[in-house]
Amino acid sequence: MPKYFFHTRDGGHVELDDEGTDLPDDQAAKNAAKELLSGLNLEKLPNGDHMELAVTVKNSAGAEVYSVTLNLDGH
Repeated sequence: MPKYFFHTRDGGHVELDDEGTDLPDDQAAKNAAKELLSGLNLEKLPNGDHMELAVTVKNSAGAEVYSVTLNLDGH
């Protein structure tokens, strides 16, 4: 089963996934990235009126498989 790495970004803070997760295919990794981003959104409160959260998925060869970003801009 392929291994995928889910790197997260909260503004300028990046957290690299060193362990990875075994998933059946790229589509499963994309779905997992969306779920992870949704979970991060529930955990974080914006610092002010702007927040950017992102998840980038890479395969075991280091190639980017998927990237998803959530932006909050308050006025």
